[in-house]
Amino acid sequence: MDWIRDNKPLAAILGVTLLGSLALGYLLFASWSEYTEASETYQAVGQQIGALKGERLSPTDANLKSKQAVVAEYSAQVNKLGAALLFLQTPAEPIKEIDFQAKLKTKISETRTQAAEKKMQLPADFAFGFEEYTGKLPVSAAAATELSGYLDALHELVQLLMKSGVQSVDLFQRSKLPIESQATAPQPANNNNNNFGRQVQGPAPISEKRQIVLNLTLDQGPLQLLVSRLTNPEDMKYFTSLRLLRIENEKQDGPLRKDVKIAPQDQNVLSGTPVQDTTKKEEVASDDIKPPAPAYEDTRQVFGSEPLKVRMEIDLVKFLDAAKGVAAQAPAGR
Repeated sequence: MDWIRDNKPLAAILGVTLLGSLALGYLLFASWSEYTEASETYQAVGQQIGALKGERLSPTDANLKSKQAVVAEYSAQVNKLGAALLFLQTPAEPIKEIDFQAKLKTKISETRTQAAEKKMQLPADFAFGFEEYTGKLPVSAAAATELSGYLDALHELVQLLMKSGVQSVDLFQRSKLPIESQATAPQPANNNNNNFGRQVQGPAPISEKRQIVLNLTLDQGPLQLLVSRLTNPEDMKYFTSLRLLRIENEKQDGPLRKDVKIAPQDQNVLSGTPVQDTTKKEEVASDDIKPPAPAYEDTRQVFGSEPLKVRMEIDLVKFLDAAKGVAAQAPAGR
């Protein structure tokens, strides 16, 4: 007590600090208790919701009508999307076998001329992956029509490579279509209900993926531009999906010291020798303020400026007529 009387200010400060600590501890304990309770309640509710979602619907008329209404709305939206994709897709115009071959040769000649103007190198046997059709005709008019649409898409892709600044196309391959080996269109299977043990066919496919493999030589900027333009409908009017992208530096190892070419002015900078400008003339006295001459660069890039070697695998997506009624083809949910 004597110490408190002798040190009243300090005692008051200690008392206030002690009371504040007790109050803060109480608030912390209360907050932690509320948090624990709320967390347990949240987890319990989440488990209940998960259990309810996993349970089957009660077989009542109200639940049946509600589910049918939801499925019908979903089906309508899916079919609307499929019809919109077919509308946006560029259709393939009917063409005869001999006309397709003439079209292919014309496209090859025009593309080679344009590539030379853009300074983009093409393989010696470049033919958009249709090399075999430069000497023979497609198996049918239907195959020629599909190949013509395929050729239009690949021609658009090569044009995009030129616009993006690709230096060289080292490899250009495309997947073949099933119709290329079929002389006539396949006949639908006979679904006779009286056949015992018949195979039930699933819904018809709504899309077809055509794969294109490219090996390119280009810089980082053109690569970024090409990847962004592939998904931009203003630059690429066909549906594409970049499935694989592998990037390597053209040179895997750094240059040796003896292979680095250093300019004379850089030699002077490295050795500390002052550079003498022999071309400098006497300047006439003037009141004009002029900036000093730029100094020589003290660094020079010797690695990392080489082009990139890029392998791209692109899926060219074609939507089929079944996309209009894909929801109607799907089996009804149980």
